[in-house]
Amino acid sequence: MNIVMPKLGESVEEGTVIRWLKKIGDVVERDESVVEITTDKIDTDIPAIESGILAEIMIPEGQTVAIGSVLGIIDTGEKIEPEIVDQKESQVKMDSQPLEAAGKDAESFLEDVETSSNKTEDEDAAPKRFYSPLIMRMAREEQIDIATLESLPGTGKDGRLTRDDLLLFLERRMSRIPEPGSDQDESSDYVSISRQSGFEDARIVTMDTLRKTIADHMVRSKEVSPHVTSVSEVDMTHVVRYKEQARDKFQQKTGLKLTLTPFFITAIVEALKANPMLNATMEGDKILQWKHINMGLAVGLEKGVVVPVIRHADEKSFLKIAQSAYDLAKRAHDRKLSPDDLKGSTFTLSNPGMWDTLFGTPIINQPEAGIIATGTVKKQVVVQTDDSLAIRSIMFMSLSFDHRFIDGLNAARFIRDIKHNLESFDTDRVGL
Repeated sequence: MNIVMPKLGESVEEGTVIRWLKKIGDVVERDESVVEITTDKIDTDIPAIESGILAEIMIPEGQTVAIGSVLGIIDTGEKIEPEIVDQKESQVKMDSQPLEAAGKDAESFLEDVETSSNKTEDEDAAPKRFYSPLIMRMAREEQIDIATLESLPGTGKDGRLTRDDLLLFLERRMSRIPEPGSDQDESSDYVSISRQSGFEDARIVTMDTLRKTIADHMVRSKEVSPHVTSVSEVDMTHVVRYKEQARDKFQQKTGLKLTLTPFFITAIVEALKANPMLNATMEGDKILQWKHINMGLAVGLEKGVVVPVIRHADEKSFLKIAQSAYDLAKRAHDRKLSPDDLKGSTFTLSNPGMWDTLFGTPIINQPEAGIIATGTVKKQVVVQTDDSLAIRSIMFMSLSFDHRFIDGLNAARFIRDIKHNLESFDTDRVGL
């Protein structure tokens, strides 16, 4: 039974093997994940169609192949001669670097290292505390060995290392902030690079598949669409006050934290209904105005940004939009998005304001007509229509649009409608 690189998107032509979850000779149950792949911004596992034994690995980790390529072979026969299995195992190139050969947990990781190095490890090398599969996956991707994990302080229950603990370590490592008590010389990470001004030291960071995909997508968007950005100032006082008042009641009723995101999406959806040209795409000399609004929600991850989609947002209530946004963001962070979750968006929202950004000029998520970016909400002293002064919660909101078929007037009306929808938001729509 062949394990085949699947087609995970309409425009996807190739995929990359990230990690084999099984070794040659391992028993594989039906529907059990065998290999992890990445393509078009998404990491996913390929399950076995039938039970059997992994007989051959055709494509090694890190290699990119075309859709439909055979990645490996599962022998579904009832009997496999041990000699054949051993021979197959000897053909696998095992990486001796820690965590590059890691399995699903710390125990299988140590077994793989022993197999690849043909050495007997001391018992002291075994992990002294439990590590979740998420921690092991992050450690493998960032090339952090068990010894380093053991040295990191954990803030979880019984000193368990959490995702946030590991992210803090990675942030410090990237910014070259030394860990407390660490006297390790990290200068070896830098190499001398020739520049016009002479030789300078630099650390070389290899782009992973996700970052390469994002880079290609951004360049292609700029090449295809002449970008224009309009910025509007929005008085968010009404929404912010209501959010604070309704926060506890909303969480008790729904189990969700009430954020600004569902307010943004609801206001944008209503504006798209009134301005259907912004809920469109351009194909050749034709403009396709879509009946339904599929709202893309930009979610920032450690490796980059993914855009899961709230399908038919125009048919959803405020609560359903809030639930969908939460579910998609959580699954994005947990690496549980399916390929279908990333397909078919007709307009996109980006919220750099959650990172205290004043405003942005976002790049259009092709092939959409535009993208909204919401900035941080800050209290400001505002001169009102009667010349009095008041403290208001103000936000800058920017719209980047495709000037091939969206004119300035269309864009101005659209962003004006979003502004109006937020400033006069009907709080009864929240449903409390």
